[in-house]
Amino acid sequence: MKVIRHLLIVCAALLLIIGIPFFRSGYFAAMISGEDAVASATVALDQPSGEYVVMINETIRTDDETLNTWTDYFSGKEIDFLFEDIRCCVASGDAPGLEMARSYQSRLPENQMKIRTEDATLMLSKAEYGNFDIIVMSKEFADIFGADSLKGQEGVRYLEVKGAQ
Repeated sequence: MKVIRHLLIVCAALLLIIGIPFFRSGYFAAMISGEDAVASATVALDQPSGEYVVMINETIRTDDETLNTWTDYFSGKEIDFLFEDIRCCVASGDAPGLEMARSYQSRLPENQMKIRTEDATLMLSKAEYGNFDIIVMSKEFADIFGADSLKGQEGVRYLEVKGAQ
């Protein structure tokens, strides 16, 4: 009986220490969201109109050919198929930026581009230290949060993109 009681206490303590923070995290929500190859876009979405900023982390993309191909892709040019997954970050509340990111995502093969939203200040703070893959923002959000400070930063390719007219 003492062994069973001890096991229950240990399991309860582990649940409190590890389980509850995990269940409250965004990782658990993403796991149960059900987004997979079937749920992702299969039809190319039209590009929204407006002006956008795309930032590519050059320290992750060390191959010049791959980096130039992604630059062409985000600039609106047609590209060949790339065998590389990317993680795109969009500012929370930036509906036009999210719409543009989904448009980019829809033109790629299934699940090649993952999109997540994050607080704009935190996202740009991480970008200053190179902790990002791809960032898509509307020009309005970029101006409000001072994303142009990353324009000349080493390791960041800063693109100003115009959506469909």
